[in-house]
Amino acid sequence: MNKEQKDLLSILRCALWQDEKIALSIKNICWDKVFQLAKEQCLVGIIADSFQILNNKQIDKNNKLKWLGYIVKLEQKNSSLNKLVYNLFLKFQNMQLSPILMKGLAFAENYPYPLHRQCGDIDIYFRNREDCNKAVEWAANIDRIAAKSCANKRERKHFTFSIHGNIVELHYFMCLFENSRLHKRLQQIIDEEFADNEPSFVCIEEKQIETVPYTLSVLHQIIHISRHLLEAGIGLRQICDLALYLDKYYDVIDKEKLNVYLNDLQLMTVAKSIGYILVNFLGLKNEKMPFTIDKQYSEFIIREIFEGGNFGKKNITYRENSQGLRRKVISIFYFYKRCKKYQPLMPLEAKSYFLKKIILNIRLITKHNYLFENE
Repeated sequence: MNKEQKDLLSILRCALWQDEKIALSIKNICWDKVFQLAKEQCLVGIIADSFQILNNKQIDKNNKLKWLGYIVKLEQKNSSLNKLVYNLFLKFQNMQLSPILMKGLAFAENYPYPLHRQCGDIDIYFRNREDCNKAVEWAANIDRIAAKSCANKRERKHFTFSIHGNIVELHYFMCLFENSRLHKRLQQIIDEEFADNEPSFVCIEEKQIETVPYTLSVLHQIIHISRHLLEAGIGLRQICDLALYLDKYYDVIDKEKLNVYLNDLQLMTVAKSIGYILVNFLGLKNEKMPFTIDKQYSEFIIREIFEGGNFGKKNITYRENSQGLRRKVISIFYFYKRCKKYQPLMPLEAKSYFLKKIILNIRLITKHNYLFENE
């Protein structure tokens, strides 16, 4: 890691835990470079939370003002997203549906200043497939373009639509694997966790919004991180989400079950490496870890995070720079390298994921299947 990356991690630890001892060690910071890096990782608001305990010698007024405009817009955006979630859940519940909020906004309340966590899409899961179909039918009337393009999308996990300028994903599956054996086991785990646990809630706009049960949420976050690492990359924001979630809910997580799930789904290797990052790079207390940690692939993952940017945007520039047949051919080689790189961490899933991509791109190249469109 270079100096700016190390500085970002130090300031991030200070911000996440509001730790004055860490704050004392922060000095000689190039705030312009840290700001650019924070933007890449969607961490501007979270990093700015460190300003509460840094003194004027560590960051001066002019540097603070540079971040202020960004944060004001971020707070406004998150406030509007909270209101949208409130209204969406009210609407779906009035339709006699049972929506469940996942990821993003469901984690914001764990931060020192919830409105400073930069959120992306709104992810809503329906345990009942018929519920999701009804929600999709409603959403299709809201966004006609999404409805028209739906038949051309290969995404089987969710339906994506736009409302008031915001992206919402309605999930048929909470998460999935390409490997059929792992996918079957995962869906069993999801069903069992919802059946065996009382509903969990987060408070948004003074309304109790149902979210994912605690142990399943940790598993889901690890799957989400590993899935995006395999595809293109992940950002530090998702790693921060997991750190704060474990810190807050450690006592109610079923550690024994979680370890069984991680072993069953061949996620223990990647989980241990992520755990090492949580403890040694982000400052989570080791006693808050529900599984053992391992350094083996941790530095590799951190390097991937910084080199790829948030969700690996730097790794997939070929999608913007090439079109048609050339893009499909490049895609095959890209996913071959990506899956080979991650096979030691996710053996079965990396192989199945690559095979799926090969089949998809061959169909696109030979035009055998017109239902699939776009990488």
